[in-house]
Parts: sequence; C-alpha cells; structure tokens
Amino acid sequence: MGDQCAALRRFRLRAGLTQEALAERSGVSVRTIRGLETGNRRNPQRSSLRQLADALELPDGDRAELMSAEQASAKVVPRQLPPPPRRFTGRHRELAELTDAVRAADGDAVAVSAVGGAGGIGKTWLALHWAHRHADDFPDGQLYANLRGFDVSSSPVRPEVVLRAFLEALGVPSASLPLEAGALHGLFRSLTEGRRLLVVLDNARDTEQVVPLLPGRSASAVLVTSRNRLTGLVATHGATAVELDVLNRDDARQLLVGHVGRHRADGEPGSVAELLDHCSGLPLALGIVAARVTGHPGFPLHALAEELRNTAARLDGFDAGEFTANLRAVFSASYSALDAGAARLFGLLGLLPSPDVGVPVVASLAARPVPAARRLLRALEHAHLVHQPQPGRYRMHDLTALYAAERARAVLPAHDRAAALERLVDHYVHTTIAADRMLRDRPAVLELGAPGPGCVPEVPRDIGAAMTWLATEHDILLEIQALAAAQGWHARVWRLAQGLGIFHWRRGMFEENLVSSQRALAAAEALNEPEAIAITARNLGYDHLKLGRHAEAAGYLERARLINEEHGFTEALAHTYGVLTHLAERGNDHRTAVGYALKSARLFRSLGKPDDEANALNAMGWHQVMLGEFDTARELCTRALGMLGEGRGRGKEVCAVLHSLGYIAKKTGQYAEALWHLRRSIPLYEEIGDEFAEANAWEDIAEVHAAMGNTREAEHAWRTALTMFESQNRIADAHRVSARLSPLVHSIV
Repeated sequence: MGDQCAALRRFRLRAGLTQEALAERSGVSVRTIRGLETGNRRNPQRSSLRQLADALELPDGDRAELMSAEQASAKVVPRQLPPPPRRFTGRHRELAELTDAVRAADGDAVAVSAVGGAGGIGKTWLALHWAHRHADDFPDGQLYANLRGFDVSSSPVRPEVVLRAFLEALGVPSASLPLEAGALHGLFRSLTEGRRLLVVLDNARDTEQVVPLLPGRSASAVLVTSRNRLTGLVATHGATAVELDVLNRDDARQLLVGHVGRHRADGEPGSVAELLDHCSGLPLALGIVAARVTGHPGFPLHALAEELRNTAARLDGFDAGEFTANLRAVFSASYSALDAGAARLFGLLGLLPSPDVGVPVVASLAARPVPAARRLLRALEHAHLVHQPQPGRYRMHDLTALYAAERARAVLPAHDRAAALERLVDHYVHTTIAADRMLRDRPAVLELGAPGPGCVPEVPRDIGAAMTWLATEHDILLEIQALAAAQGWHARVWRLAQGLGIFHWRRGMFEENLVSSQRALAAAEALNEPEAIAITARNLGYDHLKLGRHAEAAGYLERARLINEEHGFTEALAHTYGVLTHLAERGNDHRTAVGYALKSARLFRSLGKPDDEANALNAMGWHQVMLGEFDTARELCTRALGMLGEGRGRGKEVCAVLHSLGYIAKKTGQYAEALWHLRRSIPLYEEIGDEFAEANAWEDIAEVHAAMGNTREAEHAWRTALTMFESQNRIADAHRVSARLSPLVHSIV
C-alpha cells in the first residue's frame, strides 16, 4: 500500500493541489484522501480511485499505478521460479560471482547479472540453482520469464507481454493494465520500487528485450541468461557478466555418474571415460547421454560409446527424442540467429582440422581482409559459437565444430569448400616457408608457387616471431600436412616438411620431424622429383640418427648421397656429407667424420658459400678435438669464426663455433677462456631459439665451473641444463646431469 500512498501524494503535489482542493475537485472526502496518503485507509473503492485519477488528469501509466492501490494493499508475493535442477554440479566460481554481484549492490540499486554461454552450456541451470539457494533473500517474491530469444519455433517474447504477466503476478488485475507499452514500463518500475524481488529472465535475445523488464529503484536482483553477449546491459546498466565454459573433467564425471548410477558407472569405467570424451564437458550433451542411458537400463554403456565414436554421425547420437534434448537443434537455434556473413564463416570454420585458429588464418580461409574477418569472428563470439581464449586466437567447442562441418556440407557449394580448404593449406604452408627462411637466414632450397587468390600468408618480422608462430601453430601444421597429403597436394606436403625441419631440430622434436619427413618423402616420390626425394631422405636420415637408429639413418643418407651425385645436386650433396659426419661420430669414427666434413667444406667453397664452409670447418675442428688434436681443432674453429665474422654470419653457425672453441678451452684446462666463449654462445642460442644446443652449452658451462671449484655457479648451470633436457624429453641427458647435481647439492648443504 505504501507505494500507492506515495503515488497519490506525489500526483497531488505535482498538480499543485491541497488535500482539500483535491477533495473539492474530485468529490472524494478529505478524510478518504488523507487515509489513502497515510496508508490508514485500506481497500479503497475503485470508484473513488477513478474519481481521483480524473480530477488529477493522470496519463494512462500514472492512472494504472493509482488504480492498483486496492490490489497492491494485499501485497501479493509471487513465486514463479521453475523447479531447481536436480543434479546440479560444480560451477562454484560462477555461483560466487553471482552472489558477489548482489552483495556489491548493497541494497542501493538493482543488481543485474548477465549469464552468458553457448547453447547447452548450463546457463538456465546455473541461474535457477542460484535463485533457489537465495530465494529467502528476496521476501517480496521471485519473478521468472522465458524470453524465448532463440526458439526456432517462435519469435522472441515482446517485453510488453512479459510485463503484463509480471504485473498480474504482483496483484494488478488485467483489466487495470494500461495498453501503452511505456505505461506498462512505468507501472512496473513504480510497483517494484523499494521492494526486494528476484527476477530471472531466461534465454534473452539482446539487451533491448531486457531493459524494459528491469525493476525500479530497489534492492532487487535480476539474473539474465543469453546465448549472446549482452554487452549493452553491461555498458549501460552496470551488469556483471558471468561467462560459462564447459565443465571440467571431474564435474562432468560427477554429473554423468549422478544420472547413470555409481554401480553402473563403476562396472564400465572405460566406457564412462569414452562418453566423457565425446561430450567434451558440455552439460547438455552429458544430460542427453544420461537420458539415453537411463532410458535403457539393461543396455551396456559401451554400446552408446561405440555409437558416438563415429565422428561423422556423432551429433545423431546426441538426440534424446525431444527438441530441448537434441544437441543439433540447440546449435541450430544459435546458427539461425546469425547474419549471412557470420553464418558463412561459421560453416568455413567447420573445415578446420583443429578448432583453435588465429585471425590471419581465418582471413585467408574466408578470403576476407583481416579487419572483416575479425568483425565476423566477434559476431560468432557474441553468439558464443566461438570463444577467444587469448587475444587474436579463437576456439570452437568440439561438438560445435561438428555442427559447423555439417553446415558447411549442407550450405556451401563443393567448389567453395574446396577453394577455402586450398587457401587454408596455402596460408599455413607459405607462412611456414616464410618462417623457415627467417630461421635459415637464406632463401628456401625450392620455392613453391604463389598462394591461391584470397590467401594472404603471414610474414614473421624476425627470428623470435618465426619461432613463436611455429610453436603456436605446430600441432595444426602437422594436421594440415596430413590434410594436404589426403588431398594429393604433394608439393605442399614436402615443402611444409622442409619448412618445419629447422624448428623441429632446434626444439629437439625429432619424433615429430620423423613423421613429417616420412609424409614428405612419400609426396616427393609421388611427384618423382629427384631433388625433393634427396632432401627428404637426408632429413629422414638425420631424424633417425638423432633417435639412435643408426642403421636406418645410414640407409636414407646413402640414398640421398647417390641421388645428389647422379643428378649433380652439389649443394644438397654438401649438406648430406654434413649429416654423414654426425653418423660417423655416433660410431666413434672421428677420422671418417673429418673426411666427410672436409668434402662438405670443399663443395661449399666451390659454390661460394663461406658461411656453410665455415660450418663444415667447425665440424672438422670438433672431430679433431675428439681425436685429441687440440691445436689443429683450435686452428680450424678460429678460422671458421673469422670467416663468419668477415660477412654477416648466421647465428646458428656462430653459436656452434663459439661452443666448439669453449669446449676446446675446457678440454685443455683454459677455463676462463672456455667460459668466455660458452657464455657468448648462450644469448645467441636464445636469439635463434635453438634450445637443443643451448642445453648442451649450459652443461659445458657447469662442468667448467665445477672444474674451477665454483660450486654454486656449477649448480645453477646444471639445473638450467636439467630443466631444458627434461622439457625436450632427453631422458638420458637429464639422468646424467641429475647424477652430477646430487653430490654437488649435498656438498653445498
């Protein structure tokens, strides 16, 4: 009643009338007016209220507010929340965020929280779970409305329709409700002012649909769920954005086991694990699986796991027979809300072999400029069809990606899909070649033709950027290579392998390079290109050598040598002799290694390649050290360093020579000189990203310090080397360093 009392007094004062003047004008007694304004007169006659409204010449909205006095005096307390979710799991952080948002308002303003996330992520469950836990905090009641923002079968509910339902729930008879939308809004704000209500607005389409439904100034709280990011609500109404992601593995398992029963789950732990993999943490997917499993209590869990194993038909398995329990239908509702450009990009993203992608790649995939691609990605992010785990990189949920692939096949013509796929592969291949050229500091051995129209590859600005790009994209690059092989794009396959080689070797990723090189050799053989065959065979030989498979290495290297000699590929032959020096070293045949290195140096000299010749001379020097011929070794390595200093030199070669000179000084007891050379090599190794060789240099530095009695410095260097060996999965090297560290640590203690 208090709100209506205040309303009558406000309207009277606004009209500039005393209680007596209003009584004279309306025909309602002064006593009645005074009782209404003080709240002492309850259940006034409707005729009296109508007379007062006429006398005050109130517009519709104010008239409806005044006319609601009779009904509001009873103070109806609505309880509209749907039942709470039965098996709610996890979401502790998000629940705390909602609680904190309400507390932060401190009763002075309406607290608004926008719960966002993809379809099926559990937004409604979160809102209802929190609402039921905190219902007692809102003594004036709880209002609920499904705004149907993404229903395929119907349009979003207009705010006026919801307002009418809310006002009726608050005790206003339908016959008293004004017709005009603005009047409805005003009446709702007036009736809710000063109250403590909880309003849950589920499945909102946008901010415009929500704003008219916000209560008046009060200690009320509003929870809004939407598949779209309600940025306007955050920006203009101070809403707290609570974003939902998939459930973690433990929470997902708890949810699934809660449905199927622990006894049944414990009986088939492998099937449960596989079902969790297929659901990828999406609550709706878990719920659908649970519904299907519990619907057939006699069926083994592995039957459904096997059905979902087929990626192409997996979405068929996420259908429990109803629209709200059909994952494809849920995705369709979000997809249908996209404009044409965003919908096309969504389908194109379904062609990706990996759900994680950068903006420049998307630009080439869609044949759009980078700014346009970024705008379309933001539209998909706004719809929660992709998310941005870090600036400039976007990721799509595994099940969403399957739906995107379906949309691509259904909507995009075959020639559009083929062209987009070719642009995608070209982007990765050409950017890898550009990165490799930066690492090698020289032109690529063999060039690849220009990329297809609409493809704009990236060009790393320096060595650090090249290594970072290759590290970030590494996993998808191997998938792209497999994709290109499946398409029969052989030139792209072997050139991509060539572009990855230096990166793999500097990171000690020889197993990965072996896989890449095997695909490359098959592609080169399909092309019947002798030079490509020789290069890939040499790379395979090096990979096998680093993995300790000396017989396999020898076979591939011999094949490369014969092809190079037969066809006169002089530079390739020189590089092959360089790898053969390593093979001879593994057999402790350092005389043969020196001979191979000498052949390599002479060939590079004949080609006028002083940097490569210096590298071969350094190899000769290294093997002279192994033979105990230190003076000859120092002379060769010093000569090599001088040759590299005469020109611009390449970081890799300079590092190698400095490391050799440091090792020679260490072996001859010249420890200060050894440290000087080895320390100079470290920043150069870091600059070019050669972590494999850098780890070796740190071990040598540790040994020099140990020989000098610098215990703490030795410990630091060995720990650095150990960390790097472990990160490179160099088990034997890590064990060797650990063995040196153990007694050293005890001596310090």
